Amino acid sequence: MDDNADRAAVARDLMKEIDRRIGAYDRAGAVEAALRAAREGVVSVPELHTLVLAPLMALVGARWQAGETEVWQEHHATGIVRTIVESLAPLVHEQAAQVPRNGRTAVLACPPEEMHDLGLRMLLDRFLLAGWNAHFLGADVPQEEIALAVRALEADLLVLSAATHYHRLRLRALVDGLRQAAPGLRVLVTGSAFAHGHDGWADDEVLAPATDLQEL
Repeated sequence: MDDNADRAAVARDLMKEIDRRIGAYDRAGAVEAALRAAREGVVSVPELHTLVLAPLMALVGARWQAGETEVWQEHHATGIVRTIVESLAPLVHEQAAQVPRNGRTAVLACPPEEMHDLGLRMLLDRFLLAGWNAHFLGADVPQEEIALAVRALEADLLVLSAATHYHRLRLRALVDGLRQAAPGLRVLVTGSAFAHGHDGWADDEVLAPATDLQEL
């Protein structure tokens, strides 16, 4: 088994452990399992996000859509995953401090009425670990506030996330408006709304999950 396959297998086992603990309503155990794996280098923080937590959230969502779990259980699981991500912040900042800064700044935000910001919050850590100065604005940010932020923070890049096709359609007008308000600003879109294609968007407008952020 090659190294990539081996690490993928380790990540799957970790996802199963965290999923089991969440299913047992063991919040502390789920958080500790994730933090221990990251601290000990069993998985890197980006691997924890992309190979463990993101697939776990997809599994949680699929169970809810299939009627296997209740809405409150989906919210409960999401809350635990968010706690894991936030609990990683000290480790992320410690590791990011060892990475040369590239002199560029990214702002990450969800557009108006978009409440799903967990994936974007994970992406913040990837930017920090890739040498960027990065700022996370969170969910449901008004267009004028996004424009103010990118100017005040002197952003080189704005990343916007949409979870549904409805918000993806609205995002087109928002992006065009922001580009007029901040000429020269690079804007990328991401999120589950773009997971199965991005008709109406150029390839260089969409941030794919596997993108090497150091090369942006």
